[in-house]
Amino acid sequence: MKNYYISEGVKALFSVYFKDQTEENFIKALNEFAKESQINSQEIKDKSFREFKEAISKLPTIDLLNTRFDKPEDSVCAKLDKLEYSIGAKLDKLEYSIGAKLDKLENKLDSFKREVRTYVIILAALMFILQPTIFDLILSIFKSFLRQ
Repeated sequence: MKNYYISEGVKALFSVYFKDQTEENFIKALNEFAKESQINSQEIKDKSFREFKEAISKLPTIDLLNTRFDKPEDSVCAKLDKLEYSIGAKLDKLEYSIGAKLDKLENKLDSFKREVRTYVIILAALMFILQPTIFDLILSIFKSFLRQ
């Protein structure tokens, strides 16, 4: 059996009713009891609501969760940016090195082409200048082979 709290005013009304046992006194007693119950119910609701609000306030908020999730995300993004910058710097350095080597090779190739061109021009000039003599030399060699 549950123990209910009954205020002194309600007890007094019930004692009056039990003495007089009139319907009017009974209704007054019930109304007073209902008001008392309603006040108690409201107090219980208010207390429960306060406890509920306190419990909810202790739960992490969306902003707090977003902050907690953003911190690692920002850290990862910073590390990725640093890595990207590092890789980019290494690639730029490598590209510069390869470009310098290609420039050296192109310069050597251009130098070689100039040398070959120079030698071809010199050889053509010598052939032009020495053509009759060489032609005569070749004819004399063939004639000597033919005589034998």
